[in-house]
Amino acid sequence: MKIKKVSSWALLSLLTFVLLLAGCGKSTETGGKDSEGKVYTIRMPAVVNEENFIAIGYKKFKELVEEKSDGRLKVELFLNGTLASSNEEEFQVLRDGSAEIISFPSFIGAQVGGVDGYNIYDFPFIYGDRDKLFELAEGPLGQEIQTKLEEKNNVKVLGYYDIGSMSLLNSKHAIKKPSDLNGLTLRTPQSALFMDTISEMGGNPTPITFAEVYTSLQQGTIDGLTTTLPLMYDSQFFEVSKFATLTKQNFIPYVMTMNGDFFNKLPKDLQNVVVEASKEMVQFSRNLVVEQEVTAVKNLESEGVEIYELSPDEFEEFKKSVQPAIEKNIKLVGKEFYEKTLDFLSK
Repeated sequence: MKIKKVSSWALLSLLTFVLLLAGCGKSTETGGKDSEGKVYTIRMPAVVNEENFIAIGYKKFKELVEEKSDGRLKVELFLNGTLASSNEEEFQVLRDGSAEIISFPSFIGAQVGGVDGYNIYDFPFIYGDRDKLFELAEGPLGQEIQTKLEEKNNVKVLGYYDIGSMSLLNSKHAIKKPSDLNGLTLRTPQSALFMDTISEMGGNPTPITFAEVYTSLQQGTIDGLTTTLPLMYDSQFFEVSKFATLTKQNFIPYVMTMNGDFFNKLPKDLQNVVVEASKEMVQFSRNLVVEQEVTAVKNLESEGVEIYELSPDEFEEFKKSVQPAIEKNIKLVGKEFYEKTLDFLSK
């Protein structure tokens, strides 16, 4: 039998056709549109309830990302601690792939993420306003520690917002000066700086989980806590504590972060959707917390909470009282980094 010769041009055409067929229907991990229309699910846990402004921000992200992706990205919210009961657990489930996006307070970046530089956000009374905080986070110094976090934990930081400034709430009496904290046991986030700040003010800090706070106040295990005004109201702590003082010693920045493997496997167009939706959600949340702080004061007062706003002299007294806490903890970030931060904030 005679075998016909096949031209090199025909072989090349056949090979090209086969390769095209092999590529059809496959999703690309780093670029291009997913031709199969695959749906990617983003799980977002939070310890707060659905009425909390953190959850409201998450709902906004869900709305944005699902609309911008034409349904190719779906967001599932796990509120009330149903997927992770603490910020520490949230970071763990993010790293192990049981959640795709979380927002965590900056001190978690130091404690669980292993990047000491994130402690810089916890130093009391050094940030005049939240705009400076975001300038720091998005500037060279903030990006330096962000890169370390991303590389060490295989995550992608999507943006920064805050959940308000830290003040004091207690069930015993009004606090107008540091000595008024003497003898009071206050729930404090498990950050060396937060705990030392309360200790130097005169209180007795105790780091219990946020989920335990209400019951602990109710049972008298603790006398109060330091947290943000919106959280005081949204968590209904006003039912068991009636004295709030607006010390505003810290802002609490939240770091919106995605699992690195998940982000990298998304088609390029969906990566862009995530980044774009994150920017919009972050700005939405920044604006929302300002409104929520004003509303929280009004709501707390309507629930019978006595709100005390420090005079300039009283504020300076509190600021002076925590200097030993600052000096004690500069080593957490290094003196050079701390001084660079102060220089940046003073501009």
